[in-house]
Amino acid sequence: MTLLMRSILHSLRATLVAVVLTGLFVGCNKDTVEDNATPKSASDIIQEDAQFTLLRAAVLRANFGDALKGANLTIFAPNDEAFRTAGYADIAAVNAVPVATLTNILKYHVFNGLIKSDSPQLTTNTPVQPVGGGLAYITKVGSGSAAGVSINGARVVKADQEVSNGLVHTIDRLLSPPATSILGVLQADPTNFSLVVAAINRVPALALQLSTTATGQAATIFVPDNAAFAAAGSPLTSLAAISGATQATLSALLGYHAVQGLIFSNQLTAGQLATLNPTGAKLTVAVAGGVPTIKGNQNTTAATVKRADILTNNGVIHVVSQVLRP
Repeated sequence: MTLLMRSILHSLRATLVAVVLTGLFVGCNKDTVEDNATPKSASDIIQEDAQFTLLRAAVLRANFGDALKGANLTIFAPNDEAFRTAGYADIAAVNAVPVATLTNILKYHVFNGLIKSDSPQLTTNTPVQPVGGGLAYITKVGSGSAAGVSINGARVVKADQEVSNGLVHTIDRLLSPPATSILGVLQADPTNFSLVVAAINRVPALALQLSTTATGQAATIFVPDNAAFAAAGSPLTSLAAISGATQATLSALLGYHAVQGLIFSNQLTAGQLATLNPTGAKLTVAVAGGVPTIKGNQNTTAATVKRADILTNNGVIHVVSQVLRP
């Protein structure tokens, strides 16, 4: 074999070795890139996203991280503004909540199975069951100012974030699991609702309806707080006035604050709203900038909604700034 041929063969061998080694290294690099691109879990998203600092604190305090790593989950994740709106201004406020309470709240935001925002099964108040039990209600609206998806009136502000173990939807309000009836919620807060509770208790049939959770007859109640009852123009400004009113008067007045079925605040639209008042008197709803107001026939101005979407076992409470007059 000539010197020239030996030289050529040597060069070919060197080239083949180089190609093989290059292929091996490229293959290794490709595997590394693919490993690094593994989708994050829901737990990872909550741990890393800057908008979830308070949710992260709640998960840490309740030792709830492992629950967010389960397979095939949908999580409605409240952002920091949602926690602040609910009264939890910072991490210290979150850490002041009992662990059992935080655990129940977190469980109410987690659902087995994938709930996509474009699911055809979602309509108005579609009931879904959280992992902790009970029910939540998802609504999908296709057009208008309320277009989008909401759960218990909380809006989904970022939907369908795919993670390795399911979906994450960011919401603008913290959800609270319903623990008792409409009357139970009001009785638990005498500082704000002692007057309306006194009025309800004067009408036994209404008191029974608002305290019963097994009838399946959900109602939406616009509840005036004590400040609303005591305000000028209120027909009943004190316990004495409530005690002196006839049962028929109280029944008509309270029925005017009640609507059949579940209506969350973002479902209120401008127009007339039928009530449970025995004469069929209606409320007038106005919506400006997505914020509803409620006006009674004899009210000179509309009432504002001071606190919305308090879900109970038998309905929804909206706290309003005036006693509504039919």
